[in-house]
Amino acid sequence: MVAEQAHEGNTLDRINMLLPGGFKLAVVETKDLEYLEKNARFMRNETFQNLVNNIKKDGALSQFPFCYLQENGKYKVLSGNHRSKAAEAAGLKEIPVIYTDKPLSKGEQISIQLSHNAISGEDDPFILAELYNEIEDLDLKYYAGLDDKMLEQLDNVTVEGLTEAQLDYLMLTFLFLPDEAEEMVKSIEKARNFISSDTVAVRMQEYDRLLDAQAKVQTAYNIHNGATSLMLIMDIFERHQEDLKNGWLDEHGNAAHKGWAPLSSIFGTDNVPAASAAIINRAVEKMMNEGDIETKNKWQFIEYLAADYLNT
Repeated sequence: MVAEQAHEGNTLDRINMLLPGGFKLAVVETKDLEYLEKNARFMRNETFQNLVNNIKKDGALSQFPFCYLQENGKYKVLSGNHRSKAAEAAGLKEIPVIYTDKPLSKGEQISIQLSHNAISGEDDPFILAELYNEIEDLDLKYYAGLDDKMLEQLDNVTVEGLTEAQLDYLMLTFLFLPDEAEEMVKSIEKARNFISSDTVAVRMQEYDRLLDAQAKVQTAYNIHNGATSLMLIMDIFERHQEDLKNGWLDEHGNAAHKGWAPLSSIFGTDNVPAASAAIINRAVEKMMNEGDIETKNKWQFIEYLAADYLNT
């Protein structure tokens, strides 16, 4: 680091050091800070008060705001507005900041502001719960700054094992013709609708199974294109949709869960002859008009007919 003289107009020159990358570190008086007129990042009052209390406890800032040194000698806080205001509220007269004195247009200042707010990591809920539970002191739990909403989410964390943040990823790219891509998207969406978890982690064993299945299809059909073999795998899936019953039907013929089930797992297809569909459509509309079923639950038409048939 290279020590520099403080810029003219600054009221404090105790620390003013050049950092790698051209940024600079300085201790400035809070009265020399200027805050953003518009700030998309907000902080609830209880969170802000928690931050103020933490700064009072520490007696200083442990995270530095990022500022733009303007021609008037004021430091415009581009990132860390709440932290800086909390420091003032905590009674601090000076705080350390990282700043740049490189000329910045208004657009450049806004882009820095938004990027510092938007580009940030996410907490792994499983690890977060473990870390929080390791804190025994109630005052330190409060210091951690987790709000009621986050604590409620931690109470609901029950899944253990590998989590997204701990996995290594391998990206695969397949090229499809437009009509093939459309069919692939439909198949993937159909499968996704019956998965309970928002995140599906595929282990290397499943990846190996996919490659093995592709190899078998390529051998059977004497093809060498990976995308084509994947399409053929999806075609085989479409022809065996009735096997999906194993996912929602137990050994006694009752529902195995309270979620949804694809009709194709019963009928083997989503399609019926157009003439038959016209008759079914008229029957469904009649049931809705008579108030027997609601528009959002048209599927009950099939349930009622099946129940009546089983009772005869």
